[in-house]
Amino acid sequence: MTEYKEASFADAVAWPRRPGIWRRFLAALIDYLVILIALYLLVGALFLLTNGGVKGSFWLNWKLCQEGTVHGAPTLARYDWQVCRTSVLGLPVAIWSVGTAPGSKPGETSSISIDLDSQGNFRPAALDLGFLELIALASYLLIMELKSGQSIGKRPTELTVHDEDDRHRVGLPARKAVRRQLIKFLGALPIVLTGSWYAFQAWGTAPGGVQDYSSLEIVVASAALVLVLIWPVWIAISIALGDDPIHDRFANTTVRIQEAQT
Repeated sequence: MTEYKEASFADAVAWPRRPGIWRRFLAALIDYLVILIALYLLVGALFLLTNGGVKGSFWLNWKLCQEGTVHGAPTLARYDWQVCRTSVLGLPVAIWSVGTAPGSKPGETSSISIDLDSQGNFRPAALDLGFLELIALASYLLIMELKSGQSIGKRPTELTVHDEDDRHRVGLPARKAVRRQLIKFLGALPIVLTGSWYAFQAWGTAPGGVQDYSSLEIVVASAALVLVLIWPVWIAISIALGDDPIHDRFANTTVRIQEAQT
């Protein structure tokens, strides 16, 4: 065995083993729930403080709808109404009404969606902070991995992110931590940008019909959705094959199972 091969073999043996996909998935799920709960509490407080002027539509949500009645607006009487609410621990983060009615053509339906304030009254469209979900998650992971190489989700699953150039370093260098999160969430960047654009476009508009989008806007949104689905699948396949995913290879980092202290 050559000196180079001996050194490579010794280095591989020295590193703790890589975790499997399910352990990493569990850590990621815990981290996502931590951020989701924090965002729900933040948006719930803003919803109450702004009387429904801020709301949150997140990927994981609990939505309850029930039949409702609209009074005082004859033009809305032809719609069948439902009042929908998203809340966490009883704290509302979004309340809106959805009306459906027969369209001008046979078999066609028209719909209207109107945001409601905390008292259930119509109001101009609220600012939807759902686009902050992945931004908050990436920022949280960046800070935690800078500090210790471990997020809240990685601690119970005994995972640590290491700098491949300095195995015994606690936490990642800032440059590598930024690179790691940037590449990890690169596939989600288009949907974050389009989501924020749509949110600010709709913010403050008068109550009315469901907004119509151009063909270009629909194509861009669809492409962003496809990319945000493909990117994590590619990462998951790399992990399942026992390799470091693209963000670890790019940042020269690696995730390993934490060694037992003796």
